[in-house]
Amino acid sequence: MRHDLGMGRGPRRLGIVGAVAMAALVAGVGAALGAGQAPALEEMVASGALPPLEERLPANPLVVAADSIGSYGGTWRMGMNGGGDNGLIVKTVAYEGLVRYDHEWKGVLPNLAESWEVNADATEYSFKLREGVKWSDGTPFTTEDIAFAVQMYQDPDYAAGSWIDNKNNPVTLEVIDAYNFKFIFGKPNGMFMEQQASTDGIHITSLQKKYCSQFHPAYNENAAAEAEAKGFSSWALYLQDRCAWGWETIRYANPELPTIYGWVIDQPLTANASRVTWKRNPYYWKVDAEGNQLPYIDSLDMRVSQGGVEELTLAALNGEIDFQERHIATNVNKPLFFDGQEAGGYHLGEVIPSASNTLVLQLNLNHLDPVKRALYQSKDFRIGISEAIDRAEIIDVVFTGQGEPFQVAPRPESQFYDEELAKQYTEFNPEGAAERFAAAGLTEKNGDGIYLMSDGNPAKITVDVISALRPEWIDMLEIMQLQLAAAGVEIELNNIDRTLFYEKRPAGEFDAQVWAGDGGIEALQEPRYYFPFSDESVWAYRWAQWFNGTRPEIAEEPLDWAKKQMDLYNQVRASGDPEERARLFREVLAITKEEFPVIGVSLMPNSYSIIRNNLKNAPETMFNAWLFPTPAPMDPVTWYFE
Repeated sequence: MRHDLGMGRGPRRLGIVGAVAMAALVAGVGAALGAGQAPALEEMVASGALPPLEERLPANPLVVAADSIGSYGGTWRMGMNGGGDNGLIVKTVAYEGLVRYDHEWKGVLPNLAESWEVNADATEYSFKLREGVKWSDGTPFTTEDIAFAVQMYQDPDYAAGSWIDNKNNPVTLEVIDAYNFKFIFGKPNGMFMEQQASTDGIHITSLQKKYCSQFHPAYNENAAAEAEAKGFSSWALYLQDRCAWGWETIRYANPELPTIYGWVIDQPLTANASRVTWKRNPYYWKVDAEGNQLPYIDSLDMRVSQGGVEELTLAALNGEIDFQERHIATNVNKPLFFDGQEAGGYHLGEVIPSASNTLVLQLNLNHLDPVKRALYQSKDFRIGISEAIDRAEIIDVVFTGQGEPFQVAPRPESQFYDEELAKQYTEFNPEGAAERFAAAGLTEKNGDGIYLMSDGNPAKITVDVISALRPEWIDMLEIMQLQLAAAGVEIELNNIDRTLFYEKRPAGEFDAQVWAGDGGIEALQEPRYYFPFSDESVWAYRWAQWFNGTRPEIAEEPLDWAKKQMDLYNQVRASGDPEERARLFREVLAITKEEFPVIGVSLMPNSYSIIRNNLKNAPETMFNAWLFPTPAPMDPVTWYFE
């Protein structure tokens, strides 16, 4: 199959124009090379400090359609929550892979690759790069850079943990010429293009060989000595400091590192930075429908808040943030932002979250305590917990009535939405819960009214939670604590930091952990709660290791129903046919519905964004996810200030 969908983008509204139709529209526009550029760049060209625009643009620049043709200038102000908030950069600046998602999160469009072909069994992917694209220092972007990135990721010294060095489905690179190359997988990889359109796609396009190879002894015999002179114990650590790949925070701390983004680092991200700033990239390779070089906005100013979300909230209320959803768009803040629109000179946009659920209770089905393991693996026990939760009370108290009772299931916006899966066991039913607990072997209670497990100990569940991520989790759990105690199950809250939260998983001694319901829209790519898919499948962490061939010292063979799901999902991965993948994945979800592995509370309600009133082409409605790293897929390079 050959894919060359054109160069356009759909409008800023969801569900209006498809990629193919927009490609035809853009083709009809006939954008001219070198039609226009920012005034500051014109001055640099006039002085001889910069080549003319037509020499900086590729032969076939990516034409990005927008609601209106913009004007140059201005600074986009936003806020970071601490110096480690590199996710904001990924979701605004760094989303530049071989391909990208369309605005509706339905199709994959060309980006750095202008076309691609896939063989029949989805093991070979051939790409043609956009000829003439240049890095921010003017160096051509070619297959040499792709090959260097593959070499770095597959270097055994690094264990980067990406699709490039995936031991379960190894990939090799075949370079054909400066602009054509092929990825060849050991096994079928039917969802590779969706992966490349997600945040995973930036791995392969992040490293410039010309700059980064100077720190590697294979290209520079003095690399080790130069690293030592800079205070590093090895060349590898020096290379990591200068060219860390993926989305690691350190890669945004080196202004010398060439990029292919619309903006380049000016003031870098460091542990003590008060702000991170970006200036326009004079070699950016995208243009508007009239051939004017993008981006329109001159610079970005990311205020680094060490005072947490409260400081960013105050800045937004004061009109000091031009566009943002991340961090500040909380349920508690919404009335404040709604009331402050006129004074702050902004309005609220609609944000549709990808998460299916406000809270996912994951009992540890792989618990090291055999009594707890048997109890948590009992479907009746899990159903009893679910039916003992009064979700209406939680929604009213914590979310001011926003949302509805919902299990961990694909959202209504997803092609995989199943009302029965989403709604099963969500009705508050104390009598039914008691019957389920009895079926799970809980028949006797202690003096406090708590059921006794088979070893005589109380049925007490210690729930790990990170309140710093979502303060409402504590509010929700405290209500659930009272509700479940009335039903005969004790809940103890264990509020811990994120590092310890993750460290507890391999040990297997935790009772339960909570998170939000990832995979509500991107269910096919993020099925962590539907079967033991990844390290984020905390409810069956050791089964997930068995599935992925990782951590053999703790991996455990799953129960038959989970193994059936794994087999089906491997078939999903192997198919290059979207309809066949969807059919197979519905079989996975049918088993999820039957086995009911995790417990949800309520559908994650729609969120909102802060949009400065004079900021144009910004989306009034958008999805929000990590794999669809909003707002980057909505083309911020086309936004402008009126």
